[in-house]
Amino acid sequence: MNNEILANDVQQFINENLNTDIHKILLSKSKFPEVSSRELVEQIESKLKAKSKLPTWFSTDNIYYPNKLNLSQTSSEITADYKTTLVNGIIIIDLTAGFGVDSFAFSKKMNHVIHIDKNEDLSKIAQYNFKQLDAFNIECIAADGLEFIKKTNSPIDWIFIDPSRRDKDNKKVYYLSDCEPNVVSNMELLLEKSSNILIKTGPLLDLKSGLKELTHVKEIHIVAVNNDVKEILWLIEKEYKNEPLIKTLNYKANTFQEFQFHLSEEQITDAQYSKPLNYIYEPNAAILKSGAFKTIAKKFNLYKIHANSHLYTNDQLIEFPGRIFKVENIHDYSKKSFKKSGIKKANITTRNFPDSVLKIRKKLGIKDGGEIYLFCTTDMEQNLVIIYCLQIFQDH
Repeated sequence: MNNEILANDVQQFINENLNTDIHKILLSKSKFPEVSSRELVEQIESKLKAKSKLPTWFSTDNIYYPNKLNLSQTSSEITADYKTTLVNGIIIIDLTAGFGVDSFAFSKKMNHVIHIDKNEDLSKIAQYNFKQLDAFNIECIAADGLEFIKKTNSPIDWIFIDPSRRDKDNKKVYYLSDCEPNVVSNMELLLEKSSNILIKTGPLLDLKSGLKELTHVKEIHIVAVNNDVKEILWLIEKEYKNEPLIKTLNYKANTFQEFQFHLSEEQITDAQYSKPLNYIYEPNAAILKSGAFKTIAKKFNLYKIHANSHLYTNDQLIEFPGRIFKVENIHDYSKKSFKKSGIKKANITTRNFPDSVLKIRKKLGIKDGGEIYLFCTTDMEQNLVIIYCLQIFQDH
């Protein structure tokens, strides 16, 4: 951590150059003897990224930012705040705390937060920033999280851990047992120290795979922001033996969409099928990730277009956790048939369809954009069809 970055003139330079071409700064000699051009660029890039991801940090003076790679690996402020609804009590330990976004969120709910990260520089940065953010109930310790937890005998209400999705050789991994630290092999230790564990994993982790590796899972929360799944949260409670509840959330501009179910419901539910009717319903990304393909249809009295398409239809307009479209027409997937539509520009989505969007555009001569939406899919009779729609925007 270079404290010279916090000098008033350096901070002023960073704020005045947020919209400057960073390559010009990088190739120019720094006007500050103790701060390199690369350090200036790192601060500018990370602060720009924080504008939408971490608005509280962005709007607070004299925040010290890590490089943009570290910042990209942190939770967003929205998802961090959501985690506070899942914990309670007095003490929480953040075992892999990094830049400290989740720790800061927890500090608004818990009496005492212990921020642990083995990167000493990152620990110092977090400690400094917490003071700038007036968060004085966070204790920062530069240490290996698991080694720290082995030695502590203090009562802990919650342990939060965000295992790195990269191994020791910096290669991406997709199984929990391959993440660092390995929460699967250390679960007995974690539950010995606290009855409540909250694990954050990336959006690519398969739920069934996670459930095979983890024990005592009480709830799984799939969190999306603007229809983009950001993280999966696993609530583990000591001695819990029942089926976990799966919750999906999709944060939108002024509200959020929520849906919950049990995997056993999905297994025993039978879906009904229909050709496209007046409206097409497309579940949000969190629901699609959860695998609630038949449960969502039953809950909202919708028909599936095909077993593997995951598009839904009905003659009625209803409130729905996803996008809704008014069907204008249905075309066979052929250049001759589609030519009659006169459509030259549209947004294309494929569901259970053999051709890519690029190949479809080339075959049909359609440019990207506009207000028309085309769903290229397979219907219940195994026909390749193009559903021509207009989106209906919900007020809630």
